[in-house]
Amino acid sequence: MNAGQDPDAVPAAYRGNPLIEACGPILSPESLVERLFQCPPLPTKQTRASPPHVLKHELFSVRRLHVPSPAGVSVAQTMDFLRRQGYVHRNPAASETWRRIYSGTHEVDLREGVQLAASTVGLSGAGKSTALQRGLMLTPQVVVHERFPGLVGPVRQLLWLKIDVPPSGTLRDLIESFALATDEILGTDYLSDLRRGRRRSPHALTLEWMQRMACHFPGLLVLDEIQNLFKIERKDVRRKSGGSGRPLLRVVDDEALKMLLTLTNACKFPLVVCGTPDGIGAFGTRMSTSQRLITGGFHRMEHAVTAQDSYFRGRLLPMLFQYQWLPRQLELTDSVASLIHQSTAGLPRLIASLWIQAQRQALEEGAPSLSEVHLRAASLGALAPVQPAVRALLSEDPRRMELFEDLLPRGDLW
Repeated sequence: MNAGQDPDAVPAAYRGNPLIEACGPILSPESLVERLFQCPPLPTKQTRASPPHVLKHELFSVRRLHVPSPAGVSVAQTMDFLRRQGYVHRNPAASETWRRIYSGTHEVDLREGVQLAASTVGLSGAGKSTALQRGLMLTPQVVVHERFPGLVGPVRQLLWLKIDVPPSGTLRDLIESFALATDEILGTDYLSDLRRGRRRSPHALTLEWMQRMACHFPGLLVLDEIQNLFKIERKDVRRKSGGSGRPLLRVVDDEALKMLLTLTNACKFPLVVCGTPDGIGAFGTRMSTSQRLITGGFHRMEHAVTAQDSYFRGRLLPMLFQYQWLPRQLELTDSVASLIHQSTAGLPRLIASLWIQAQRQALEEGAPSLSEVHLRAASLGALAPVQPAVRALLSEDPRRMELFEDLLPRGDLW
């Protein structure tokens, strides 16, 4: 039992399972939010006295500021739920767990039909990858068990593993990405072992990797940039399809999608996929896949639609405005909030870029404080390349948003 955890507050299915105990106590909502926050050191009178060329380097600490959104908190809760639930049917004290590992067949036991997967969708810059990373970091990535049921010697439990889906979208590259990430954290040599068998089919390599991973009891596998599993159809195919002319997506490697189902169905490895609306929406064309990828939850990381959005205006901006390095402070007013929203469409990554570049310009001018003039100049200068997409988002006009292939989903996700 975890230290400090009330035994009565732990579900009965979790008790006596060392894999679940390694996950730590179940956090209260208040503790969870506190742990998700990441606040770099605030500017001080001493740092503000530094010369401008030094202060420009201080500006980029804003990139490390993370103010958890309600969706981000929900994602963290889902990942904790998936990880613990995924260990219920892999209790090392049960002989069935070891039979499945040593057989290497990953046979599905219909009595253990729990399929655990969740999906997270959001526009580029909405903060989905950061929310995932902050949620994962609530627990250590590896826990070493010096004593373990059924084995002699220590066991390294892999509580989570996160990769970006490789640009190729193929099963072979996907498995190699998993193996490389495993080697980096565990010090193993799985990638070299797999590459020695490159003449074997990707399916055979996948089965070998799954069996090796099963011995480390992965708690959660996270696949970011899931849209890389799909590619735009060839021009001649798009022409034949007719329709609105939006680029159609096709699966790069159908075996890669089948592998995702195997992870959740047979291996009992909980899975979280994350991507942009076009990528997550593409799963909607395959009911067998999409229904399994929401068994644990479906989360939208939405941008602030208006400058009055409660998270944008009430939480994010008040924290951001504490990070000013000029002698006098710009006050957070409705006018300034509206200007920031119009320049960024409420996307956290763009908000941070605007804040950094506006202060950079103010420092270069020797201005005593940041001003709306600097914010507008940064919008039209450093952030000029993204303004067409920002204006399309602000318009909420599907015809304008269609000009950007990753702004609209294929289906009714929004």
